[in-house]
Amino acid sequence: MINGNIDGIGYSNIENEFIKKAFEIMKKLNADTQLGRTDIEESDFYYTVMEVDVAPLNEIKHEMHKKYIDIHYLIKGHEAIGIANSKRLGVLVPYSEEKDCAFLKDGNLVSTVVMEPGDFCIIYPYEAHKPGGMFNDFGKIKKAVFKIKV
Repeated sequence: MINGNIDGIGYSNIENEFIKKAFEIMKKLNADTQLGRTDIEESDFYYTVMEVDVAPLNEIKHEMHKKYIDIHYLIKGHEAIGIANSKRLGVLVPYSEEKDCAFLKDGNLVSTVVMEPGDFCIIYPYEAHKPGGMFNDFGKIKKAVFKIKV
């Protein structure tokens, strides 16, 4: 997991071309950006802009992917993302090849990344995460989730 801010903090040494391209796209996103999916390289690299109602982290299930890197980029609002070692969590819903997702049980060793507008969080395959967590208050956030096939 890597997190930082689009203004340059935390990503200057990343060499993956798709991740670099994602940062260039992030710089152009704003509160007026339309919701929906945009394919960059068909199913190998795409992103979805969405609005999400945040919830307490303890009400969100950990998810884990095998085929894609996720980059969560916050456009508007505040979000907490729980991060955990997937090997320390039991399986709640087995991995679906079609959806590239498994849901995992909760664990005691969870780190929290707090996101403000302009912040990103890169989550690699097999890293368990709880996106859409509440930070300070309930509300709706606007974010983009980039998917990069590995």
